[in-house]
Amino acid sequence: MLDADYSEHFARRRQELGMEREDVLAGVQKVLDSWYPGKVRARRLHQGVLRVVTASASVAGELRLRQVELMEAAGLPEVRLAISIGA
Repeated sequence: MLDADYSEHFARRRQELGMEREDVLAGVQKVLDSWYPGKVRARRLHQGVLRVVTASASVAGELRLRQVELMEAAGLPEVRLAISIGA
């Protein structure tokens, strides 16, 4: 009984602090790694915007074309995608 109370408490606190975003980012990164191994990094998910970074302009362009597919694969259909080109 006590373990269930603690686990419920920590799950609630994790959600309140926004820590579930870390799990979401890990899922997005897994999809990105399967499409573009080592070329794209999921950086941040905040206020409905997923920010990703790539060093390749061609990969950025392709990601723009596939953004709906990416969001569906990651289970985030309501999230917008922001792509940056940089290191």
